[in-house]
Amino acid sequence: MPSALVLIAAALLRIPARRVRALALGDEAALRDWIANESAIRLAEARRDARIVAERLEELGARVVALGAPSYPAGLRDLRDAPPMLFVRGALPERARWREGTAIVGSRDADPEALAFARAFARVAPGPIVSGLALGIDGAAHEGALDAGTPTLAYVGHGFGATYPAEHRALEDRIVAAGGAILTESLPDTAVRPYALVRRDRLQAAHPASVVLVASTVDGGAMHTLAAARKLDRPRFALEPRALVSYAGNERAIREHATTLPWDIERARATIATLRRTPPGDDEKL
Repeated sequence: MPSALVLIAAALLRIPARRVRALALGDEAALRDWIANESAIRLAEARRDARIVAERLEELGARVVALGAPSYPAGLRDLRDAPPMLFVRGALPERARWREGTAIVGSRDADPEALAFARAFARVAPGPIVSGLALGIDGAAHEGALDAGTPTLAYVGHGFGATYPAEHRALEDRIVAAGGAILTESLPDTAVRPYALVRRDRLQAAHPASVVLVASTVDGGAMHTLAAARKLDRPRFALEPRALVSYAGNERAIREHATTLPWDIERARATIATLRRTPPGDDEKL
């Protein structure tokens, strides 16, 4: 298994992701073949900068989890473009299980009823609760998990030290303190970018056993997560839409064969439990 410094240096050198993935899985030849053509100056700069990044991660209480590590989230390995490494604050299982947990996603400006549903449902849904730390539905889902003492994971588009949104800096810390984790592909102190938010949506879809859309317009960011879940063949659920534009994304998701989720929390929990897939040979009850 390559060291964190080697992986960080490879990323700083902009080595193609497929080679870094191979390196993260232990194929050091993928790196040797590439760096043979790099200048000594660039290699020295990459080593220096990698040490700076590693020191900053330690300062922020974060670490590198490589693709080949036992704690790397198992569901992410289903992605053709699985991150070669993740930067992580907080706790992950020492050995990742087959896809686990429930992703709860939706609009940043959802109505009060949708926010209340997201928080209440997160209290009873199979954990960990996966979301994206955004305002609105994401924040409500994380809060509901914290209410229930259920671990919650946030896949984010920023680097540690540049929390987005800034209003959720305290929530980020509470998630970590409660036994959950924050995960990102971005180097520390990297400000959020729209592209990074879209990229993280595929991680929210890949990690869990099922994905729940609470409320979204047709062009909302949560629809990227639903689209990724569809490609990955993850069970998808959409809260029964109301006659509002803010639920138009739910209507589309249901037309694309997402299962309609009732507003009643106990019925919604039962629906997830009935249709949620478990790994072959796993007789564990929800």
